[in-house]
Parts: sequence; C-alpha cells; structure tokens
Amino acid sequence: MGEGPDSRNRSTDISQDRRSQTERIRDELRRQILRAELPPGGVVIETGLAQQYGVSKTPVREALQLLTVEGLVTVLPRKGYMVTSLSYQDIREVMDLRLLLEPPLFAAAARNVNADLVVELRDHMARQFAEDADLSVRVEAATGFHLACVRASRNGRAVSIVERLTNEVCRLHHLVPGIEDHIRSDVERAAHEAVSDAVAAGDASRAETAIRDHLLESNATMVREYFTGTPLGSR
Repeated sequence: MGEGPDSRNRSTDISQDRRSQTERIRDELRRQILRAELPPGGVVIETGLAQQYGVSKTPVREALQLLTVEGLVTVLPRKGYMVTSLSYQDIREVMDLRLLLEPPLFAAAARNVNADLVVELRDHMARQFAEDADLSVRVEAATGFHLACVRASRNGRAVSIVERLTNEVCRLHHLVPGIEDHIRSDVERAAHEAVSDAVAAGDASRAETAIRDHLLESNATMVREYFTGTPLGSR
C-alpha cells in the first residue's frame, strides 16, 4: 500500500521545517560574516553550530553549503568550514569588477528611472547619514543605495554578480579602522547625491560618470586603509 495523505503531509511539513531552519541559520551566519562578527579565517564546526541553534546537523550542513556557494566560507576537510579571507588580490578583484560593472548598470538605471527608484535612493541616503545611525545601519543603507540602482538596470545576471561582490564590500566596511567616519562623511554624501541626482534626472551619461568617480575614490580609500591598518582621518 502507498502512503496515505496524512503521511505525505507530515513528510512535507518536516521538509518545510528543515528548509526554514536551514534558511534561518544561513541568514544568521551570513549576517555575522558580513558584519565581521565571524572574521576572515574564523572556523565554524557543524556540531557546535547545531548545539548553538538547537537543531540537528543536517540544516546546519545545508546552510554552510549555501554559504559555500556564495563564497563566504570554504570547506576544511575533517575540520569544519572557514570564513573566506580577504587578501589584497581578493579586494582588488572585487573593486575592479565593481568599476567594470556598476557604471553601465547605473546608466541603465537612469534610463529606467521611475518615482519609486528615486524615493528608494533618497531613503537609503537618509538612513546612511542619519545622526543616530550605527555602523551596521550606515553600511546596509550605503550598499542598498548601490544595489537599488543595479537592480533597476533590469540585468538579472549582472545583479547576481554585484550582489555577491557587495557581500565582500560589506565585510570590508566592518573591518576597516575608522570606516564609520568615511561612510558618513561629506565626501560620501556628495558622491551619493551626485549619483542620485543624475539617476533621478534620467541622465545616463552623468550617472555613469558620477558612480565611476565615486568608486575610484572609495575603492582607493578602502584598500589603502584596510591594508595599512591606519584609522581613517588619523593622518
């Protein structure tokens, strides 16, 4: 005899519950990695995480496998998973790819601009530069500003690539000494305003130039400060 409806329903419920656990654990671990609470080179073990989250090892393993696909952790055979490092080469590759991809995508966003996008960009800027915002809020708002324009390009493949690059940028923001001073600075505000104004005006050429100039300045600052370890503004 085959399984009855009740049996199939229970099986479906178990599968959905495990998927929910997997997604919850993945999201929490991703958040910790992006905020550098789990720093580059840190090692996590399935057994320890299962105990921490009060679940079996299966959803933990599935969550870590998803993070491996995202490039945030790598497998250490018989040892666990290591949070991926951020070498000079890693950072240069991320920055070079952003310079290659984002300017034409921002130009496309300007061509596709609508009222919702303009409101979203202004909202991200308001949160990034709010007086009482903490670093995590500022970083989320700054990266959200960029991703809003990238998504408005309507280039799905490019969006997927930039979203992955943005994960690395988020980590870098939380690792650079004194980055909060930079991310709320007048220079950063002026750069985002220039981009936002160009996109809102539907000026593709100006939007492309504005984001390229912004990335050149921001990338140089981030790389320099991350690898010298000198707090921003201390020179």
